Amino acid sequence: MLAGGTLGLTPLTTTAVAADTDSTTVAANAEERALQEAAKSGKPVEVVSARTETSETHALPNGNLRQTQHTMPVRVKREGTWTPVDTTLTEAAGRISPKATPGRVTFSAGGDTRLVTLADQGGEVALTWPTKLPEPVLDGATATYREVFPGVDLAVKASLDGFSQALIVKTPEAADRPELKEVGFGLHTKGLDVEKDPENGTLRAVNAAGQTVFASSTARMWDSSGTTEEEAAQAAGASTASATRTAAAPKTAASAKTAASAKTPRTASVSTVQATTVTGTAAAGTDPSPLTPGTQSSRVGVEVTDTQLTLTPDQKLLQSPDTEFPVYIDPRMTGTREAWTIAYKPHPKDSYWNGTGWDGGTTSEARVGYENSTGGTARSFFRVGSKFLAGVKVIDAQFQITETHSWSCTPKPVELWLTGPITKNTTWAAQPSWSTRQDSRNYAHGNEDFGCANAAVDFDAKDAAIKAADKKWANITFGLKAPDSAEDNKDEYSWKKFKPDAKLIVEFNRRAKAPWALDTIPSTKTGTNQCGNGSSYVTVGNTDVKLTAQVWDPDGGDVNVQFHLWATGKHDTSPGIIFDKRYKVTVKSSDSKGAQARVTVPKELLAKHVNASNGQFSWKAQAEDVNTESFASDWTPTLGAPGCRFGFDPKAPTVMPTVDSKDDLYPETTPDIEPVEGALARTKGVFEFGANGETGATEYLYGLDRTPPSSPAKPTTKGGPATAEVTPLTPGPHTLYVRIVDAGGNPGPIYPYRFYVKSPGVTDKPGDVNGDGMPDFFAVDGTDNLRLYGGTGAGKVATMIPLSSGGGWNGSLLTHRGDWTEDFYEDLVAHRGGKLWLYPNDGLGEFTEDTKQEVYFFPDPETETALDPSTIKQIVSVGDITPDSESTHPDFVAVIGDQLWFLPGYTYGTIDAGYLIGNSGWGKMQLASPGDVDGDGFTDLIARNTANGEVYLYHGRSPGDADGDGVSDGGTDPASLGLPANRTTYATGWTTTARPLFTASGDTDGDGVSDLWTTTPNTSAGLEFVPGRKTGLVGTPVVVGGPGWQAIKLIS
Repeated sequence: MLAGGTLGLTPLTTTAVAADTDSTTVAANAEERALQEAAKSGKPVEVVSARTETSETHALPNGNLRQTQHTMPVRVKREGTWTPVDTTLTEAAGRISPKATPGRVTFSAGGDTRLVTLADQGGEVALTWPTKLPEPVLDGATATYREVFPGVDLAVKASLDGFSQALIVKTPEAADRPELKEVGFGLHTKGLDVEKDPENGTLRAVNAAGQTVFASSTARMWDSSGTTEEEAAQAAGASTASATRTAAAPKTAASAKTAASAKTPRTASVSTVQATTVTGTAAAGTDPSPLTPGTQSSRVGVEVTDTQLTLTPDQKLLQSPDTEFPVYIDPRMTGTREAWTIAYKPHPKDSYWNGTGWDGGTTSEARVGYENSTGGTARSFFRVGSKFLAGVKVIDAQFQITETHSWSCTPKPVELWLTGPITKNTTWAAQPSWSTRQDSRNYAHGNEDFGCANAAVDFDAKDAAIKAADKKWANITFGLKAPDSAEDNKDEYSWKKFKPDAKLIVEFNRRAKAPWALDTIPSTKTGTNQCGNGSSYVTVGNTDVKLTAQVWDPDGGDVNVQFHLWATGKHDTSPGIIFDKRYKVTVKSSDSKGAQARVTVPKELLAKHVNASNGQFSWKAQAEDVNTESFASDWTPTLGAPGCRFGFDPKAPTVMPTVDSKDDLYPETTPDIEPVEGALARTKGVFEFGANGETGATEYLYGLDRTPPSSPAKPTTKGGPATAEVTPLTPGPHTLYVRIVDAGGNPGPIYPYRFYVKSPGVTDKPGDVNGDGMPDFFAVDGTDNLRLYGGTGAGKVATMIPLSSGGGWNGSLLTHRGDWTEDFYEDLVAHRGGKLWLYPNDGLGEFTEDTKQEVYFFPDPETETALDPSTIKQIVSVGDITPDSESTHPDFVAVIGDQLWFLPGYTYGTIDAGYLIGNSGWGKMQLASPGDVDGDGFTDLIARNTANGEVYLYHGRSPGDADGDGVSDGGTDPASLGLPANRTTYATGWTTTARPLFTASGDTDGDGVSDLWTTTPNTSAGLEFVPGRKTGLVGTPVVVGGPGWQAIKLIS
């Protein structure tokens, strides 16, 4: 095998539930169906839509989920389809590349000097050879360029996200060549700097923000004098081994002869040298042998400048009479998608990042314990992603890895530890902290000569998984080692090897969402103070009061809802909580609008305590998944905050109207019964209101999703019925609030008629937040309040809708392009008070403080530091441009300091570690997210230079064609949005004086191109619509707004 590394740069029985064709519904619907099928079949069912490069998720019969997280990618997405990782090399478009890997690497097809190019995160590193390369011999993942010097081959090998390389010195004569005194590669970079660590000789390619994009292990070289570890075990002496096993003879005479023929001693005759050149391992185009016991090896000197990478082979090893050929000279570098390493005591300052420098490549083996032939003690470390655990309830967790070698078949202990983070600088002398021992197991596998074949082994990792869930770690680093006593006593029976593709398998359940939309029957909601928890409250008459709340669990299934009610101000004093009742409701994971829980408080109980607090009562609700008791949601309202409140007066009116769907389009939702979906959203329905025996009724007041209701409907006769036409615009649950007004003008209690509107099954168009099919925009007005301006489809805006009244929005940043909550609605993301907040859309483009969620930033795996959101100066959502699963999560572009960063969105309001895509000059830019303007299928970005008033269109580009089939692999390359070479001028003269504000919300005029809005200083014509154009400059502005726009502080 080609000893791995790079200069290598490398940056249960189940069934499956297929993904929906509409990606916006995939995650929730497929998960829901999988849970149902698992419960029905009694077997785990895979949620296919949840697959990623490194994970699979299964629904379990008990209602929990189980995710398997691999330490390295096992599949990649090509043209929307998952395909297994395949490093086999093929030729396409004049270059050599692997069939299916997450890394973007190409090799020379011969005839040029550009040996290898590796790209990721907008950066690129390329190595060139001093002369034109011959056509390579391809063998699996390896390309061998024969005779680059006389007697020297150059081999490169594709790995998961990069490559490894080796100069193969085949003969003693070749070792004498002057070209091997120093070997120089041309170094070409784009957006990266390559720097050397003076302590361990490793290299790393970093961007302008100092983030590592590619990293190397310590460069080494070795000869072919080593024995296999099986041979070394035999050489250790039968007297030691016989105590536990029968000594094994060499595998076959033929294999021993073959091994000998591949080695050429320094003193070999010419005929032997020629034979090796023709038939030896390297000449055959296969990978070099691994660094095995008895191998002579040493470091390779490495120096790097801006344009040159120079290797200085150890001449003592090349010239030693004991050296056996071929000799392999192997500097390497790896990418960031896999992260495991070995700490090896014989070379305490050498790095073996991703196994490189040892036997390298993706088939390397991790080592643990003491090996007596070399006197070497090894420990191994593995980094595994854990973002999916953030905030979940961990039921069980195992770390699983395949043992491929043990010294004997007598089980000996190996320990699993939670450790500190690893980097390419991890060595024996610089190990991470060994934090907590997770488990110790006795295993012996991987020695077929003695009857114990390879086998997967499990370790209990629940403690580490719980810590990751509670602390929202992006990654967990595990360490494998022999017990201290085995290391200290040099116990060779502790020597074990493992495949590095370990996995973390976690069974978990997600926390139910805190209840929301709290109300009562009769309704006691008080407008913006959702459930009367403000200074005002509603009083009901002598009637039972039903407490209601919407609840939802991301995993679906049964949820217990706990209701507490007390006389206001008497929660902790007598009489305390007077009503404590639990209600079970079944929810669908695919319907984040949830289901209603409803309990009845008897009027007799209220009357009994009416004097405890002047007839005022407060209450709260909490949700808890029935599968994870003691893992409840927060209380609503939260602990310490005032509860929902209402008054009780036995003398107050009690009659509520009757409400009926006259045309049966929208039947009423009843608790404990599966909601009946009504007509499709935006279908007009007719409702009839009845007086319910109140003969003095002269009017009914009604309001859809608004209370207190204010729209009148008059009966033809006093006490008679009245009808009203209502058109719900969005799918999901709705409430029609209705009350009676008597002859004296006195309003009665409010009846909340709840019904469910059917979804068309597709997400609203980009920019459309109220579901009418037209792009909309938000604004912050002169009183620091949030407004919504709906688009009309004709380059104009509809009547403004106020979304807040208490101020607090000054200085905020707003963006909306994408559904982060998987409910078909485009959500609002706001930067306020130095934090980033997700405001789930209610379907009407309205948002409440009650449902907002602070966005969590996962830390960088190398530095363990997360982005400080207070440093964000500009931020826009660009939609899901890096699809790594069928579910969609909006990604973001942000200005931080003077740089442009890409922030990849993750599930449930979290953002993965970002990376730099624009180095400088962005501090003066204002951003807008228009989608695909030029019609090439890739997302674009608009930026205004506030220094000169020029507006630029940054054209998004393809992320590449890694499999060489001529078709883009999907999504948009984030780095392309920050490249000056990709920008064209889109408008001029747009200074902040001439056009104080601007935004791009979507295609407003229906011509297929995203349009813009701007404000002007003109006091009589303050808002303009600007038609977008696919090429050239924007269209001619059209005045669409009159006075008042000068007071607006932000549009987005």
